[in-house]
Amino acid sequence: MKTNPFTSSTFETIWSTHFNHGKKPLSLDFICGVRFIKRSSLGVYENVGENLTKGIYYEIDYTKEDYKGKTFLIYDVPSYYEMEAFKPPSNSSLQLKTIFQYNGFLMDISSYSNHEDYINSQFSSKNRREFRSNQRRLEQCFNISYDFIHGDVEQDDFDLLFQQFHDLLSKRFEDKQTNYHHLSPDKWNYYNELVIEMIKEKKASLLVIYNDKTPIAITLNFHADDILYEAITVFDPDYYKFSIGKTSIIKLLEWCFENDYRISDFSKGDFDYKHKWGNLKYDFHYHILYDSKSIKSRFKASYLALFYKTKLYLREKNYNEVYRKLMFKIKGGSQEHIDLFKNIKFEKLDHFEVNDSYKAIGYTDKEYSDYLPQCVYTFLFANPEPNQNIKVYQHQANKKEFVIVGSKKAQKIIFG
Repeated sequence: MKTNPFTSSTFETIWSTHFNHGKKPLSLDFICGVRFIKRSSLGVYENVGENLTKGIYYEIDYTKEDYKGKTFLIYDVPSYYEMEAFKPPSNSSLQLKTIFQYNGFLMDISSYSNHEDYINSQFSSKNRREFRSNQRRLEQCFNISYDFIHGDVEQDDFDLLFQQFHDLLSKRFEDKQTNYHHLSPDKWNYYNELVIEMIKEKKASLLVIYNDKTPIAITLNFHADDILYEAITVFDPDYYKFSIGKTSIIKLLEWCFENDYRISDFSKGDFDYKHKWGNLKYDFHYHILYDSKSIKSRFKASYLALFYKTKLYLREKNYNEVYRKLMFKIKGGSQEHIDLFKNIKFEKLDHFEVNDSYKAIGYTDKEYSDYLPQCVYTFLFANPEPNQNIKVYQHQANKKEFVIVGSKKAQKIIFG
């Protein structure tokens, strides 16, 4: 691998500033392609970036021996990287433990001529019609535009977009009632500084789907040679009926073919959409390199192997999901948005006459924006027309009763 964004000087410098007190990473002669920090708690050398990379590639020079007495932990080594097999000479004490941690998924598009060719190989004609229909309805109902930010970007434009990215992620994970570690202040501040610099160097990008000037879907990507890594992706849950997550993937595929990329990598995380869209499932391993002639080094390596095998076991038992939901509650996550949709009633109306019992409202106004837009957009999906045509009325006696009125159809909604 010629250019790995996760071992670039920009990545290493910014990551070290945020997570290693600005200390300079350590280079060792015996290993090329990765640099390290030393964690004082156990005295283990860990790769710069730790588990915030999407893939580390390295090579070993067995003639060098500056690994003596040391233990090294390298996070996230994908099995599809064509690394040389670990084969130290008989007189070397360097040993390797390989610990499986996650499955990864990717789209290998190298043997396909265009994005439609790839989609045809993955999905039935019925699925493909659904994709086209959903995108057509989205564009019919809203003023949709697409932007791929990869290169020059103004600081003010980036700051606004990244704040909107944060807002979308916060909204998405509040809907899921789950804590999302990337939204912690320390990690988000890190991304805020890192991403703009990596975009300028064309080592990162943002795919954005806009409704007018408002982002409704954003995907953060990193770039290495002919590989695109999809790092963080989010869409506005109010538009869930339109399946804009699928539209985002199609737009990324189009870009990859237009720019001669070989792989679009979904990275770690086992989700249904990755199984459906990906054509290769692979493994993420943690590599533990150690000096087998050192008792301390062997002990540290065994401890690390046991620790990460235990973490894997707990993940497979879904304890991580329980933990994330608990952390959401501990940090004061709100249930109010979810409760609004309990016992909701819908009623189709053949005809609706405005009278004194109802008052026209702006359904995107702050007091309604947590729950009404999703109802309006679901109505629009079933009855496609420009959203400017839609009017919403609130019953003045029962403030939980609303009527959505289009040019041809209407619907009453009563929240429980």
